[in-house]
Amino acid sequence: MTLWRERISSYWNEAIRYLRLIGNSGFLFTVYFLILIGSFYYSQALEELPEAFPSLWVFTVIFAIILTRGRIRTFVKQADVVFLLPYESMLDRYFRASQIYSYILQSFVMLVIFIVLAPLFALRISNESGSFWIVLLMLLIAKAWNVASIWQEQRFASGQERGSHFLLRLIVNGVFTYLLFSGADFIYLIAVVGIMALLYVFYYQKLAVKLSIKWEHLISVEQKMLMFFYRIANAFTDVPQLKEQVRSRSYLNGMLGFLSANKKSVYHYLFARTFIRANDYLGVYVRLIVVASFLLAILPNGWMEIAVFLLFMHMVMMQLSTLWFHYDTNMWVDLYPIEKGDRKEALTTISFRLLLIMTAVLTGVLLVSSTYLITAIGLAIGILFSYLGSTTWIHKRKKQAW
Repeated sequence: MTLWRERISSYWNEAIRYLRLIGNSGFLFTVYFLILIGSFYYSQALEELPEAFPSLWVFTVIFAIILTRGRIRTFVKQADVVFLLPYESMLDRYFRASQIYSYILQSFVMLVIFIVLAPLFALRISNESGSFWIVLLMLLIAKAWNVASIWQEQRFASGQERGSHFLLRLIVNGVFTYLLFSGADFIYLIAVVGIMALLYVFYYQKLAVKLSIKWEHLISVEQKMLMFFYRIANAFTDVPQLKEQVRSRSYLNGMLGFLSANKKSVYHYLFARTFIRANDYLGVYVRLIVVASFLLAILPNGWMEIAVFLLFMHMVMMQLSTLWFHYDTNMWVDLYPIEKGDRKEALTTISFRLLLIMTAVLTGVLLVSSTYLITAIGLAIGILFSYLGSTTWIHKRKKQAW
């Protein structure tokens, strides 16, 4: 257990530093704002929800998927294949702690989703299925079975075998959630839980005897989960672990001239290349524009559209500010004969042009979905934000030290 505590402590010490930067970036304000908007329109949507809306099937599908999906966080590393493999038989407590940790996190996510859907549950489901807390308890029991089963499935060598067992659990969970939310007799739920228990005792547990742990698969799963967190953090600050993720994207070379502006400036060229090819700068930028466009298209006409317009422009500006730190650990850049203000000017230029592109796209969406007045206000505010954001605010943002 000492090794487990060291591994989880090391991870959370690093994660908390990133989370602190994310919190200081204004992201929490963005979340609060979106929650307020969402709750307002959510309540309106519930009031206008037609009687024919398939609430039962929505809950069945959502929670069947939530119960079935999941990965076991083991915190294993590449070197463990050499150093821990001989001690595999002594790692039962370590991997049991991994299962408990994963169960707690996955249960928390499930609880949050259930709370979000609680108004719909109270309106359409609770009369049949019963108490919120009884339903939650049954879901937690089913989640425990799934986490334990997922761990044993990690012993299969092929993805096809793991996929077929995923499908098996999805069917079982689908039957369970349908009975749970439809208000079926309790005896049927007990019967399904009994089937889960029998499957685990007489099938899944025996896999531990027949099959060994597949270390390479565990390492692959751990790396994917770690990279997922790093990609999120990279939208707010520079993440050194992602520095080497470079994609060619030669088909976007035509954008270089527009983004770099000054071909004689090293940083103009580097920032343009970095935005297009490195990490996920371009991907985050495009996704934020797509989400903002979708929200603007579905929101009713009014000041809320302008608020969302500004909110997403602010998020893009925060993401672009991390370009400043991208070459901090590259000693070769320090050898270039660069004037002191070139780096700042390059960040200003590329951010201004990218914010203008975003303004044009979002204004186009407003032109189709909203009034001319809101479109004109959005265009004016977008241009003003692009200028102030790129010349002033982004440079204040980049001063936040790691």
